[in-house]
Amino acid sequence: MNRKHYLSNIITTLVIVMIILLAGYILLDDIEGFKNRRETEKENVSPSNNETKSAFAGSMDETYYMVVFKKETYYWEGVKQGFDLAGRQLGVRTLFEGSEEYDVNAQLKVFEKVVAKKPKGIAVHPICADSFVEPINDAIEKGIMVTTFAADSPESKRLTWVTSDNVKEGIYAADFIAEVLGGEGEIGIIERPSQSNHAKRVEAFMQRLEEAYPDLKVVARGTADGDEAKAARLAVKMIEENPGLDFIYCVAGIEGMGAGAGVKEAGSNVKVFTYDADPPVIDMVKEGTIYAVIQPNVINQGYWSLLSLYIAAHNLLDPISDWKVAGKSPLPAMIDNGMDIVTKENGDYFYVYD
Repeated sequence: MNRKHYLSNIITTLVIVMIILLAGYILLDDIEGFKNRRETEKENVSPSNNETKSAFAGSMDETYYMVVFKKETYYWEGVKQGFDLAGRQLGVRTLFEGSEEYDVNAQLKVFEKVVAKKPKGIAVHPICADSFVEPINDAIEKGIMVTTFAADSPESKRLTWVTSDNVKEGIYAADFIAEVLGGEGEIGIIERPSQSNHAKRVEAFMQRLEEAYPDLKVVARGTADGDEAKAARLAVKMIEENPGLDFIYCVAGIEGMGAGAGVKEAGSNVKVFTYDADPPVIDMVKEGTIYAVIQPNVINQGYWSLLSLYIAAHNLLDPISDWKVAGKSPLPAMIDNGMDIVTKENGDYFYVYD
């Protein structure tokens, strides 16, 4: 090998080494830059993640109340389970209060006592919409979050109303009964007009009959106001006065149980359609005393009631509108908790016990 060729090989080797070193330097620099970018991204992401976690981590110093009437009513058990479940998940304290009787003044006294304790929020099922307007507004002015569930007080400043769609329920009930009767027959109604949700169920039911089923006639109506014995007496009277009666449409579980007992007492084949699949109502469905039940999803009702109160109390939602200056609630006007139809075939799936 001549000297010239030897030097050429050395130069070529040195160039290759330099290229390798340069490539390595560029690669290391790129890796370091990538690491730095990843660290920056982590720093940028971490605060919002922490914020999200802490936003839904409450304190046992926070108290939220569920306020009802006639507090031994079975219906509340499912709602309370949902309310308490959300409370446990959020780490806040949940309490249940209510009047012993079906009386608006008694419930108002309970509500006012709860307000005086200055809780973080109250979910209330008001007996009478109008009677609760001022008490709800007063609580909100004191910084207490208030939502309604099942029954509403729409003229108040309550933040939202958690319920099933009562109009949809009434329409569904009319369609269901019409299908069973083949589009013609006689119906009695046992109602509770003072409660907004029950009134809507009857209004929607009646309107659907008028529009779609002219041969289905409402021949009797009576008010039981949550009194099972009174509902039983009304059912017996309807059966005696209307020998062609086919169905009794009831707006709530208590009325349905009373109507079922009345049908049994009269030895009649009249069918009962009601709401609220409380355990004793399901028992009557399975034995054939009650024909079918619309069940609002009570667990959802309680769960979303507490979650709504918590979100409002912690200012977690900004709908990007003029809600603050306009004095509106940031929450939806109504939250639909869903509903199901309960019959003898599926009744076992709906038992809710405290």
